[in-house]
Amino acid sequence: MNERVKDILSGFFVSVTLINVVMLILGKILGPDQTFGYEVFMYPLIYGFIGAIPGIVISGKKELSVSQVIIRKIMQLLLIIVLMFAFMFGGKPIDSELVTVAIFVSISIVIVFVLVNVILWWLDMRTAGKMTDDLLKYQQKRLNRQ
Repeated sequence: MNERVKDILSGFFVSVTLINVVMLILGKILGPDQTFGYEVFMYPLIYGFIGAIPGIVISGKKELSVSQVIIRKIMQLLLIIVLMFAFMFGGKPIDSELVTVAIFVSISIVIVFVLVNVILWWLDMRTAGKMTDDLLKYQQKRLNRQ
C-alpha cells in the first residue's frame, strides 16, 4: 500500500478514536442530560474525515526541515479548526452558549491534533527502531558467516 495512504488512514483511525473520547468528555460537561439516537455514531467518522482533509490537501513530496514541518502542521491545525467550525456551527446565530461550545471544541481540536501527531510519531519511532534492530541482526549474521 502506498505509504502516504497508510499514513492518512492511520491518522484517520487514531483521530476517530480520540474524537470519541472527546465527545464523551464534552458531552458529560456540556450536555449531561442529552440523549441521542444511533446517527450520532456517524459524527466521529465525519469529524475524522474532515480532520484528514488538510493532510491530503497540504502535502508535498520534498523533504522538509523541522521548521517547515511545524509551519505545515500549524496550517493543517488552523484549516481543521476552520472546517470543523464551518461544519458544526455554519449558519447558526452566535450567542453565549455557542461561544462556550466553540471554545471547548477549539481546545479539543488542538488536543486531539497534538495527540494524533504524538501517537503517529511514537508509532513511526517504534517501527524505525524495529527496522534498525532487524538490520543490525542481519548484519551480525552476515559477519558471523564470513
